[in-house]
This record gives sequence, structure tokens and C-alpha cells, in this order.
Amino acid sequence: MKNLFTGKDLKLVDLSQKIVPPGTPTRPFRVERSFLHDRTWKHEIFTHSHVGTHIESPAHFFEGGKDLEQFSLETFCGRAWFCDFFDVSETHDEVTNDLLESQLGQRIEKGDIVIGRNCDKENMKKVKQTGKRELLPSFSPEAGVWFRDHGVKMVGIDTYFHLGKTIEKTRDFHQILMAQDILIIEGLDNLDQITVTPFVFFAFPYRVEGIDSSFTRAVAILER
Repeated sequence: MKNLFTGKDLKLVDLSQKIVPPGTPTRPFRVERSFLHDRTWKHEIFTHSHVGTHIESPAHFFEGGKDLEQFSLETFCGRAWFCDFFDVSETHDEVTNDLLESQLGQRIEKGDIVIGRNCDKENMKKVKQTGKRELLPSFSPEAGVWFRDHGVKMVGIDTYFHLGKTIEKTRDFHQILMAQDILIIEGLDNLDQITVTPFVFFAFPYRVEGIDSSFTRAVAILER
């Protein structure tokens, strides 16, 4: 693993969503409090593996695919870059190979992490006003091929970015990445608080055998 630290003063930026019970109908997070045998409190949690900020493994897409417990710790941290998307429109809203080459082609290295970030504030405002999430920028299947061919180990997005413009393209994107054991992290937050790239990124999952995805506390480490 590369030396990611410089000995300088560092700060942490929380990139995780805050989950407020009971969640939503499609992303539930219900919490019930009760007692353990010694009369101390415990909480029973009713949810699923794709609530809040979460990491997806190949087991999410492939029958018999690798689950998160089978990946090394180094997989969940490393040097991260943004793929920044500006000037979103209804007719040109997919990340292309040309965009990736122009932003990252001369800088990316095998084992890096890439996070899609929507920098179009007017687009986000319009989506909030209209509810038309299809207007958000998306990765294309061709972008998935670019990530694969450049040895990226994890691809992330926040709630203002999609993994595909349609269900079919989203599935194609998943298949391209997960066939090569490239992880996907969704539901990132506070990306606007990071003003420099690259940065150090950590997002460790629960160590649970057999589950397709896991909650994570994603964190950026920056020099002050």
C-alpha cells in the first residue's frame, strides 16, 4: 500500500449521510429500544443493506459474486479523485471517455478511487424544484470501461449523481465494474467541502460474511 500521509497536520471530513429513523418507505431504518439480559439498553434495527452511505460488492450483482468480507482492507481506502461534472442539460448529461481523459487521464493510477461530483448548482436546484432526478448527470457504460481499463478499484457517487441514465445502462455499468471486482460506493455527502484533489479516502464496511453491501462511515483526510 502506498504511503498516504505526509506527517503534516490533517483534518477529517465526514462524507457520510446522516440517517434519521424511521427512514423512508424504500430506505427504511426503524429502531426499537429494549433491554439486554443485564438490563442495559440495546437497539434492534430494521433496515436493508442499501440505506445511507453504503458500499456494494460483486455479490450485489452476481450470484456467487465476492462479498465485502472477501476484500482486503486496502480495497476500502486510498487516493481519491473527483470526476467533476459541469453544465448539465437534458441532452448531454453522461460522463464520457473524453471527459474522463481530460480530467484524469494523465493523473490516474492503478488502485485509485474516483468519485462523481455534480458541480452544477442550477441543475441541483432544478431537480429539487421539479423532482425530476433523471436530469442529474450519470456515468455511462463507456465510463465503466474506462475505469476498468485504468485499474480503478472503487467508484463513488453522491445523491446528485447517477450510475446510469436508465435502468439498463445502470445494470451495464454495474456489470462492467463488478465483473472486475471494482467496488461501488453510493450515498456520499458533503463533497463540496473538499477543495483539493487528490485526497485520502476511507470507507470501511461491516465485516459480515455473505451480504451484498454494507453501511459505511466514509471519510476524507485532508491537509489543513
